[in-house]
Amino acid sequence: MAENFDQELFADARREFLSHLRYAQGHRQTTCYAYNSDLGIWGAWLIEAGKDWQTVKYPDVEQFAAWQSRDRGVSPAMVNRRLSALSTFYRWLMRGGLVEQDPVALAQKPKRPLRIPVWLEREEQAQLEATIRDRRNIPTNVFGHNQKRMTETRRRYEMLFGLLLNSGLRISEALGLKVLDVRLVEGIAKSVRVIGKGNKERLVPLPASFAQVFGFWLKDRPKGEAVFAKPDGKPISPQAARAYLWGMLQKAGIEKKISPHKLRHTYATNLLNAGAELVDIKALLGHESVATTQIYTNVGQERMEKVVAKL
Repeated sequence: MAENFDQELFADARREFLSHLRYAQGHRQTTCYAYNSDLGIWGAWLIEAGKDWQTVKYPDVEQFAAWQSRDRGVSPAMVNRRLSALSTFYRWLMRGGLVEQDPVALAQKPKRPLRIPVWLEREEQAQLEATIRDRRNIPTNVFGHNQKRMTETRRRYEMLFGLLLNSGLRISEALGLKVLDVRLVEGIAKSVRVIGKGNKERLVPLPASFAQVFGFWLKDRPKGEAVFAKPDGKPISPQAARAYLWGMLQKAGIEKKISPHKLRHTYATNLLNAGAELVDIKALLGHESVATTQIYTNVGQERMEKVVAKL
């Protein structure tokens, strides 16, 4: 064990850092939980390895990364996420004078395998939407819920999944929407105002066909009400949305592993196939860097096939 490892000072710094993320930077509570977990794993490893958190160097960070991959079987993506969290933490410590450098900056990061996003083809998207709109596949009675209530639930999820497919919102962003965040013009939902990662605001326009349906559904709803609130006023949980989507995919006969986030991929792919530039997709999705958006350059096959067909 590191004799100079000041656990109390580390715990204090960790608490103040998380408070900074939550209240100064405006990060979501779930994000802060993830940072807290990452720092806990880092701190425990340092103690076990006999290293001091204030004087570690980049080789120590590389050892930490290797330990996660080799001994814990952690994926490269997760290791990189934790290293990113550590880097944010140490840059904050530097500003406060608690450390002299960010040990993560020079550390070699695990290479992430190129993963092509999973998305719904146009035909699959139409199949899913038709299945959700079909009220005949709603059971007569499940867990004591009557037909009317279950039909209202289906309609709520129809609007939620429709919004994800037509705006590319993250599931957390969509579930956090209030009616006042939707710009309604003569009953048509023109756009949604979103507070995304890092408390950054963006305005996402909606296509006309969905805008009319969504606007009609929101008609006469109180401005301060959550768009996707259940009858008891509580919001839908991301887990419930994922489970409901999975059920609809099964009814539609779609075997792909599609989550609400994959509907965001579908939206981005549709934009790319429609000829949108990466910089526009970046803005609509709320990505911080075009580099994040570049994964969609691998999925523009439909558009490329149309171009080749003109030869």
